[in-house]
Amino acid sequence: MVTAAEKPTTEVRRSFSLRFVAAGAGLLCTFLMTIVAYRALDARQAAVFFAILAALSIGPMVGRLGLGPNVIRLLPAAKTADEAKQIASDHLRATAVLSLITAPFIGLIATWPLRGDSQYWPVLLLTVAVVVVESMRLTLSDIFAAHGRVGMAVLTTHHIRSTIVLPAVALLLFAFDKSSLTEVLGVYTAVATIQLAIALTVGRAEVSLTTRGQLRALRDPIRHGAKLFVLDLSAFVCLPATIWLANFAFAPHDAAIYAAAATLALQVTILESLASLAVTPAVAREWVLGNRERVVSILAAVATLGSLVTLVIVAFLAILGETVVSWAYGPSMAAAGPLLLVLAAGGIAKTALGGNITMLVISDNIDRAAWSAFAVLVVAVPAGIAAAFAGGPMALAIVSACAVTLTAVVQWLSARSVLDDTPRPSLDVRASLATFR
Repeated sequence: MVTAAEKPTTEVRRSFSLRFVAAGAGLLCTFLMTIVAYRALDARQAAVFFAILAALSIGPMVGRLGLGPNVIRLLPAAKTADEAKQIASDHLRATAVLSLITAPFIGLIATWPLRGDSQYWPVLLLTVAVVVVESMRLTLSDIFAAHGRVGMAVLTTHHIRSTIVLPAVALLLFAFDKSSLTEVLGVYTAVATIQLAIALTVGRAEVSLTTRGQLRALRDPIRHGAKLFVLDLSAFVCLPATIWLANFAFAPHDAAIYAAAATLALQVTILESLASLAVTPAVAREWVLGNRERVVSILAAVATLGSLVTLVIVAFLAILGETVVSWAYGPSMAAAGPLLLVLAAGGIAKTALGGNITMLVISDNIDRAAWSAFAVLVVAVPAGIAAAFAGGPMALAIVSACAVTLTAVVQWLSARSVLDDTPRPSLDVRASLATFR
């Protein structure tokens, strides 16, 4: 029998395990998908495809405007099932409204290098559609997580979508001698839409798009979510957005090289992201119950284990990164190896100190968290633009890695200034493992 004290770590362990398996499959499929796209499409279409993958990162961030973390923060405090459903439904409806407004702008930026091509408008419309669908599905995933429905929370992640998309695209390429970006993106959109429809059907007890209420009921979720959005925006600008910048600043081949390196580098800190998704709902409930020391203990254990794995991955890339990239994409992409190593190294601090943002959010220090992220944005944006146009791919990679590191450090200092204790990694790996045993 699981006791009340063991319940949070049991949930975290189960959630992390399922997310780890799903992410492993999703990351492998994403990696294979980038290879397929690079080899099946011409350089221009391949570069745009990588930009669209980046759009699937920033699009839901803008379309959700921090609503995911906000619903996780609010649902543990709901007193009745009806109140919880109203909170969840308001957040999902707000996501629908915001994503419909913002997705066209995201689509324009991602597909702009394709302008003038006969595929431009179909690719743009499909990009907008898939961004809206992804935004809603991810908010629904956060709602499932906040309710402790770990299985459904994992099944509605983008990793599952990636796992399904790869064989579907492979079948498309097998059926046709030469496929276009429009066809590949059409498969993405179809899979994402079916996944959302299934999730809405399964989750009808927790959330509804037709819940009664006026648009002004969406004001508070959007207002609080906007502050949390700055955190997502900062994370995007520091690395994924540099893929877009590369498309504007570099020649198509150099842009594709940088985009491949940045896309793979994003996967290095996947453990930190998985851990955050697995931990936040559980520790938010523990914080509401007053178990503050337990929260810090769990987050510190996650930081220790995540840092260890990240260091191992970076060491592997230092030794074999260039060889692996050349084997996967071909000799012409060998230059992505050093870029990948630099970008991946920037994720070490993020993994080690990422728990501090969780602490700031669940402790209702949202303003401080937002201002710390904004401070990094003020420095990172002009530095990244200058590096891209004046220094080339490696300069942009170095600035990006430094920005990711600076973000983690500033967030840690912000948490220390308002909280009695903050999570940080330790050398006692055995004790960290015991936390989840």
